[in-house]
Amino acid sequence: MCDPADSSQLKEWLFPPEDLELCRSRANRVARKYLDAQRDEQETEDAINNNTKNGNVPVQCFARHFIANKVTFLSEDDGPLQTSDGRTFLTPDEECLLVSFYASKLPSLIGPMAQLPRLRREPKVPATAAMLLRRFYLSNSVMIHDPKTVMVSAAFLASKVEDAMTDVRYLEEGTNLMNAPVPLSEIIPAEIHLLSGVNFELLCFHPYKAVLAITEDLRTYLKSERGRTLVQFSDGSDRLIVGQDLKPMHDAAQAIVNDVVVSDIPMLYTPGQIGLAALMVANDQQEGKEGVPQIDIIGYLSQRFETADINKMSFLLNEICGKLQELKEGKYGCGNYNLDMQVLKGIHKKLKRVRLWGAKDKKKKRKKEEGEDGPETKKAKTS
Repeated sequence: MCDPADSSQLKEWLFPPEDLELCRSRANRVARKYLDAQRDEQETEDAINNNTKNGNVPVQCFARHFIANKVTFLSEDDGPLQTSDGRTFLTPDEECLLVSFYASKLPSLIGPMAQLPRLRREPKVPATAAMLLRRFYLSNSVMIHDPKTVMVSAAFLASKVEDAMTDVRYLEEGTNLMNAPVPLSEIIPAEIHLLSGVNFELLCFHPYKAVLAITEDLRTYLKSERGRTLVQFSDGSDRLIVGQDLKPMHDAAQAIVNDVVVSDIPMLYTPGQIGLAALMVANDQQEGKEGVPQIDIIGYLSQRFETADINKMSFLLNEICGKLQELKEGKYGCGNYNLDMQVLKGIHKKLKRVRLWGAKDKKKKRKKEEGEDGPETKKAKTS
């Protein structure tokens, strides 16, 4: 198993918040320029048909080297905001909202709460799928790649990455249960695009293990002579901590991580930092509850890691704690809360007018055939 410190996740896929926005802005800009290059409406339709049929869809992967090329990227011209016939392209914020929406749907497709029983897996599977989805859309646009199809391909790919393989046909069935059908014929090609868009860097680490490992260490350390000074019970009792005492804090922290993994937070901080912060927030949530201890987690860190810069660590953890508490407000791309479905509906409608993917040619062909065959069909039915 790869050491997280040596993984591509920490070396290539962690960003300052402003760089996440800049990556998405460039992905949007590149897509707008690509779509605008197909100026003639008839040529655009032909290009759409040929691209989707042959799989010749442009896939970008500039995000992982964004910092090294940041100056060059920022000097690029902005490109058009509308098509030649006046249709407005999506903005980066609108694209981000769509990606957040589809990321939030992954636990319903695959994971412990999957609607289809055959797709129920450990939480790390939808977490990996969400991370791959978000990495992909740092360099690519929903106007070029269907986010619903990429979401399903991310679930399929994550099941293989996490050794929890599922039959792709079950995913097709799962999307039908969610009233968002994605056919088998679209999932596999999208998986190839996804692999390319994340540079085939698939190994993902999540805060779930950090929460469990730290809780287990607390369970042992808080029984020591020094550790006992870090524990307070609301009733003032001075007893040794037992295993079940930490369960409320652990479970609350894992619930916080469930929101974290579908947000941008894993691309801002390391899993260990997030796990510690989740436990700190969960610990504060237990304050005043009968029989549940309050733990001085910063004190625990200062005792366990005496050579560490505790002030710097405390500042960082408090920063992360603030962000975790804002997830329930729908911030940092957490689509589990406060999604305005009317706004999403409007974005989807806008997307249909400018997207590269879709079956526009099939619809036109069907209407044309119905127009030609309609009278005969009607006559045949009445005869």
